[in-house]
Amino acid sequence: MGLFSKVKDLLQANIMDMVNKSEDPEKMLNLYVERAVEEVRNFQIQVNRAVADKIQLEERIADLRKEIELRTGQATLAVQQGKDDLARTALTYKKQAEASKLDYESQLAEQSKAVADLQDNLRVLSEKLEKAKTERNNLIMRQRRAQTMKHANEAVSGLSSHDPLADIDRMKDRVERMEAEAKASRVMMHSNSLEDQFAELEKSKANSEVEDELAKLKAGLKVGLDKE
Repeated sequence: MGLFSKVKDLLQANIMDMVNKSEDPEKMLNLYVERAVEEVRNFQIQVNRAVADKIQLEERIADLRKEIELRTGQATLAVQQGKDDLARTALTYKKQAEASKLDYESQLAEQSKAVADLQDNLRVLSEKLEKAKTERNNLIMRQRRAQTMKHANEAVSGLSSHDPLADIDRMKDRVERMEAEAKASRVMMHSNSLEDQFAELEKSKANSEVEDELAKLKAGLKVGLDKE
């Protein structure tokens, strides 16, 4: 009966406490139920033996009744034939059989009560075992569910310490910075192109001024030669 009290204590335990302990709740539950099954099986053997003893007592009583009937007939026949000594012997055996019958009947009454009590206890144990199996199955499901929740919470906690969204935000900043640099590069290229054009204009202007001055020198030299 002690195993059933252990099963009861286990079934009333807090499932999260069991999860946090080093023992495997599912393994322990199965172990307790297996031991309870073995205990019920052994108790069933005791009940079967008690029933067998009861049947044996009933068979002995039946045999004694037959012997009493037989000795009664023998005593009657002996008296009819005038054999009183033989009749006395038959009656003596009859009395012994009747005494044994009374003793066995007393034992049978006690054995019948014992068998009834044992069968009632077996029924109670069997009902407790079935209930323990049901509770075991429910607890195993709760334990698995709690274990899954614990792992999920640990995973969420791990994500909280290193938020992937922060990494995404950093990458977003990098992309936006690269886009800005690309725009700045395009603006600089456009600006350089205008400066080159202005420089070309300045160069053309300088060349034009040189050509104009050269033309004036040539014109001046020509005028001088004409005067001579």
